[in-house]
Amino acid sequence: MKLWNELNYERRQQYFGARKQGLSERASLNYVDLEDTRKELVPKYTCVLGAAAWEVERKNYEAWSSFRGLLKAKSKGKLPPWTRNVSPPGYWKDEETGRRKLWILVRHEMYTVDPEAKVIYISRYNLRLRFAGEVRWYGKQERMEIWYDDARRAWYASIAVKVGAETTRNGTKPPHILQGERRSIEVARPKGDKVAGIDLGVNILASVVVGDGAWIIYKGARLKEDYFYFEGRIARLESEASRAKSAGDEKKYNRLRAEVRRLKRKWTARRLHLYRNLASHLIHGLWERGVSKVYIGYPYDIAQERGNKYSVNIWAYRELVGAMEAKAREYGISVYEVLERGTSSHCAYHEVEVRRGPRGVVTCPVGDHKLHSDLNGALNILRRGSGVLVEGNLRPLSFIVDHNGVAPTNSIASKKGGNAQNPGTYPT
Repeated sequence: MKLWNELNYERRQQYFGARKQGLSERASLNYVDLEDTRKELVPKYTCVLGAAAWEVERKNYEAWSSFRGLLKAKSKGKLPPWTRNVSPPGYWKDEETGRRKLWILVRHEMYTVDPEAKVIYISRYNLRLRFAGEVRWYGKQERMEIWYDDARRAWYASIAVKVGAETTRNGTKPPHILQGERRSIEVARPKGDKVAGIDLGVNILASVVVGDGAWIIYKGARLKEDYFYFEGRIARLESEASRAKSAGDEKKYNRLRAEVRRLKRKWTARRLHLYRNLASHLIHGLWERGVSKVYIGYPYDIAQERGNKYSVNIWAYRELVGAMEAKAREYGISVYEVLERGTSSHCAYHEVEVRRGPRGVVTCPVGDHKLHSDLNGALNILRRGSGVLVEGNLRPLSFIVDHNGVAPTNSIASKKGGNAQNPGTYPT
């Protein structure tokens, strides 16, 4: 996207020029002239891109506005705890090859989508593009973005939709309504007002305690299996690529590097798929139990990159929480993040430091009682977030998250791809 990079170059030059003069980040941002750079550069591309050139500028403007918002939050100490550094928008190019990314932005009125024929028609370029998959959302269509994934050698498109909207802000009818299946993001409201605490991890992806005394755990064996499989394949390919580069075989080197990129993206996609399976199964089960609020432990040390290879490379905290938040929104369940530090190392009942023994069992010096560390963590998170402390001898409902669904660990799903039993239907 040449226009994006030119716009960003001029705006970054203005920003960093002010920084070199000793101005603060927020003060330097005032020297970025968004209006002049827009007037100077966008008209150069309208003869080729038409209205899409203004759409590129609009997206770049949104990126700089987001940067301004982050700087404001930083000055007030309100940055999300997982964000350490704030940087201005970057260039659209492949970090490894240095080549510009193939990216097309299409304004909302410049295209139509036929869900039945599975065709996108772009009037400006007289293009008819066939697509796979289903159109999920119904509502006013916004910007469409089309990009090329060189590792998979395939084109992808995403469409922003104002779900359920059939009019513009002025009350007029928009040019096009996307005819998807769902008119609302929210499909249900909570059945009750119970609360739940969730402790996230690697071996146990989620340990969940509900205020009614239920304890549910989701095991992450498949996630670790995937990681070690892809780690081995990628390491071998990178070694071959290094030898090819040393031998001067550029063609083989480029082919192997492309395969490495493909495998890395495939691993990321498979991990996200597991997270979405977990989120779908868990949140629906909590909704059936009458949960309206969920408290999730935030792993501060791992987020600040002080974890080991298992916690940093295998486990993508934001992806997992994002999947849970998206699914919870469909059921009207509120999600809150709670600082996790000390939740596994201190007794949930006596708030004293515990001793961790074999198999994840912790022993409290007060009364010498024992708890599983994942249960102890979830109990602490629930207590910190809601003030609720669950008493009693809790027995877990154990599940394993797989690529074709979620199944109880003590049985086999009746059908491949079945979602097995739901935690909301189990006795506590």
